[in-house]
Amino acid sequence: MRRFSARRLSGLLSLGAALVAAASCSAGSGETGGGGRNTAGSGPGASGGFGNIGNVGNTGNAATGNIAVGNGGNGMPPGTGCQQITVKFDPKIPTVFVLVDRSDSMFTPNAQQVVTWEPLKAGVLDVVKELEGQVRFGFGAFTGQQGGMCPIFESIAPALNNSSAISTVYQPLGRVTGAAGETPVMLALPLVKGLLDQAGNDGDKYILFVTDGEPDFCDNGDSKCPIDAVVGGVQQLAAEGIHTIVFGLGTSIIANSGAFLQSVANAGAGLPPASPFGAMTKEQDVCYACQGIAAWSSLFPATAPHDCATPGKQTRGTYGTAATNATVYAPDPADQKKLRDEIASVVKGIKSCVFDLGGDITVNLDLLDQAKVAIEGTQIPLAQDNGWRMNNTTQLELVGSACSTWKDPASSTIDFDFPCDIIIPK
Repeated sequence: MRRFSARRLSGLLSLGAALVAAASCSAGSGETGGGGRNTAGSGPGASGGFGNIGNVGNTGNAATGNIAVGNGGNGMPPGTGCQQITVKFDPKIPTVFVLVDRSDSMFTPNAQQVVTWEPLKAGVLDVVKELEGQVRFGFGAFTGQQGGMCPIFESIAPALNNSSAISTVYQPLGRVTGAAGETPVMLALPLVKGLLDQAGNDGDKYILFVTDGEPDFCDNGDSKCPIDAVVGGVQQLAAEGIHTIVFGLGTSIIANSGAFLQSVANAGAGLPPASPFGAMTKEQDVCYACQGIAAWSSLFPATAPHDCATPGKQTRGTYGTAATNATVYAPDPADQKKLRDEIASVVKGIKSCVFDLGGDITVNLDLLDQAKVAIEGTQIPLAQDNGWRMNNTTQLELVGSACSTWKDPASSTIDFDFPCDIIIPK
C-alpha cells in the first residue's frame, strides 16, 4: 500500500502544516534508480519509511513545516511517478486577550522598589511582537475612579500581527490622575467578552488576566461582593468557551490575595474553585452582606435572582473542591527577563488541538486504523477520548492527554502519516 508522510515543524502554531498525498499511485518494484528511493523516511522532513514512493520528504522546511516532494520514483524521471496532491491540516488560531490591572497599586514601588507597571508592559509587548503571527492578540487595561467613569477601559480588539496597534494603545498608558485608580474587574469582563466574540475569532479563546490584588466595584465596599462577582463571571466565560489564565504580580500578592487568585484560576480552567472568603464565612453570609450592593445583585438574571435562604442561589460563583488546582503564575516583576519568559511560555502552551484539512480533500473515515499521528516522534492512539480522532471527514482533533502533550511548550513537532487510500479528492 502506498503512503504519504508529512511533518509539521513549528515553534508554536505555524500554519504550513503540509500533508503530501500520493494519489493515483502506480505499482513499483522497490528498486532504486534515477531519483527514486526505496523508503520515504530517509530525509529530515520525513516521518518514517513506508517504501516505494520516491523522494517523498527528502527535504523539510522547519520555518513553514512544508515538505518538498519529488515525483520520480522507482527509476522513473520526475513527473512519471505518483500524482502528487498537496493539502494542509491547519490548526485553529487561538486568541489571547491580555487584560491588565491599571489600579494605583500597579504604580506603587514594592519592597524591592520595583514599580510593576513598566516591567510588565515591556514583557507583554515583547511577547506579543514575537508571537503576533501565530496568535490573535487583543489588549485591554482597566481601572476606575470614585465619582467618575468606571470602568476606564483602554483596549484594542484581537487580531493577527497586532503588536504595533497594541503598542500604540499600551505604551502611553500610565497611572490615572485626579482620582483613585480602582480595580473593577467584573465591570471589565463583559467588555472583553464583546471583543472576543467578534467575527473571526474562531479558535480557542483565552484571557490572560494580570493583577496585583483583589477587585472592587469602584466603591471600596465589602470585598466579598466583587470577589464573588469575578469568580462567577469567570466561570460563566469558561462555560462559553473563554478560559482565563491568572498572573499575580507583586511580592505580597499570594499571601494577601492568594485565595482569590486561586479561585479565579480554577474558575477560568473549568475547575471547581474553593471558597475564597475564609473558613468562617459561609455563602449565605456573602449573600446577606452583598444583597444591598446593586453591582452585585444585578449580576443575577431576573428569572433566577439571588435567594439568601436557598443554597445554590446565594452567590454568583459556584464553589467546591478540585482534585487539582489550576496554576496561578506569580513571577517576580523585579526580574524582567523571567517575567517575560514566563508570559511567553504560557502563551506558547496555548495551542489548538483542532486541525482542519484544507483544499478539496476529505478523509475516508472507514480506514482511519491505517493512519498514524505522532507528537515529538511518539505515536498517539486513535481514540475518541484520549488520543486523536476525526470529528468529520475534514477535521482532526487531539483529545485527552494527547492534547495536553501537544500544548506543552516543549512540543513543537506533530507528524501526520496517512495511507493514500484514505485521501479522497472531492
